[in-house]
Amino acid sequence: MKKLKVLMVSEASFLSSGFGTYAKEILSRLHKTNKYEIAEFACYGKTNDPKDVEINWRYYANAVDEKDPRHKEYSSSAENQFGRWRFERVLLDFKPDVVVDVRDYWMNSYQQYSPLRPFFHWVLMPTVDSEPQQEEWIDTFIHADAVFTYSDFGRDTLAKQSNGRINYIDTTSPGVDLKTFRPLPNKEEIKINLGIDPKSFVIGSVMRNQKRKLIPDLFYSIKKLIEKCERDGNHELGKNVYLYLHTSYPDAGWDIPLLLKEYKVGNRVYFSYLCRNCGHFYASLFQHPTGNCPKCGNQSCTMPNVSSGLSSEKLVYMMNSFDLYAQYAICEGFGMPQVEAAACGVPIASIDYSAMSDVVRKVDGYPIKVGQYFKELETKAIRVMPDNQHFISTIEEFYALPQLLKEQKSFTARKFTEQYYNWDNIAKKWENYFDTIKLVGLQGQWEKTLPIMPEIQNLPPNINNNYDAISYIISTYLPEHQLSSSMILLNMI
Repeated sequence: MKKLKVLMVSEASFLSSGFGTYAKEILSRLHKTNKYEIAEFACYGKTNDPKDVEINWRYYANAVDEKDPRHKEYSSSAENQFGRWRFERVLLDFKPDVVVDVRDYWMNSYQQYSPLRPFFHWVLMPTVDSEPQQEEWIDTFIHADAVFTYSDFGRDTLAKQSNGRINYIDTTSPGVDLKTFRPLPNKEEIKINLGIDPKSFVIGSVMRNQKRKLIPDLFYSIKKLIEKCERDGNHELGKNVYLYLHTSYPDAGWDIPLLLKEYKVGNRVYFSYLCRNCGHFYASLFQHPTGNCPKCGNQSCTMPNVSSGLSSEKLVYMMNSFDLYAQYAICEGFGMPQVEAAACGVPIASIDYSAMSDVVRKVDGYPIKVGQYFKELETKAIRVMPDNQHFISTIEEFYALPQLLKEQKSFTARKFTEQYYNWDNIAKKWENYFDTIKLVGLQGQWEKTLPIMPEIQNLPPNINNNYDAISYIISTYLPEHQLSSSMILLNMI
């Protein structure tokens, strides 16, 4: 029996990015079943990269370096970094039955209008971080043969906007490495080793320093919590509460030193520092973007960033110093750090919007009320600001729990992470779908040829406007083409 041929378009399965990790975890499990012929089109994978020798399935690189004679063509369009210039070449070589893409809309929308589109079953898993989605995006998702989503929020948003016309299959959220991200014993000892007061109550957050991450609101909440504790006589919490913000500075986002000064919380916020010389990492109040390493003595410590971050093992060690985790952003397509924290047995508090509302409920965390909805100019999407007072009350509520109940919250966070964010279960959902696909039309029949479009003749005399002309040409000469029911056609008209 012929094996189903599946092509996944990814960033590159050897990259540690979210899309890269998803490709690696899913493709490796599908490959092990020996039920499918697997191929990967790695858009951020460079030709002749030695890392691709470790890949066990057919692999196509997309990017070329500056010395490559094809670099001028590659750099001629921004969409080429997402695979546009080589997509058809890969299709003609591998001849897939199914093409899967789990990236953002602007990374894969070109696939909709490929002249080879009739030959493959097209499956998308778009990131949906807010509502409404733009009309062009919904149109593309409608034209896909099947759509998976990162969250139930994404499912509901797409169903509502498309009036149920999107062929939604399942929610296949990213998983977490449950063997690596796990609870570690002796939280007090971990805090001491990182340079944190062992008696402290640590609210942790892991985020890129960028505009949509609500670092100012976290600082504001810590400040107001301390002031409230002083007024209410809750001196124990007021004295011991700290924020541990694992982020980078300088970066494309907030001016962290200025915010620390403005909110007067410089003595209540820990940051991660990593030594470029010996690899030692530790937590410290903000000192400077660079500093001396307490282990090797060299002035080689900086705040970790996306290009030079902590290893997974060190990230796990850091997360195990947290007593409570906070996900604070105006929106999230998923928000992986909150799942990683829950896998480490850290209860989470997340804003009750977008994918955050999914995760916080599935791991039995604390949903933080939305304080305000607003429409963002750049994206035309609805974003949110949190109810900081509700967050403060949530911290007080959790801190006041008896130790036994805190341990129970830790246990349930881990248990539900194992249930909902297990890579084996997620890959099984993909496998189940692939086993039920029924190819239609020309899908998978690469030996066939597309019908040649006849030459357009003179328009009938009764057509005297552009609207009727375009409608006539499409309906007469391209009745089965995706253009006939697309947003692009409406824009042309």
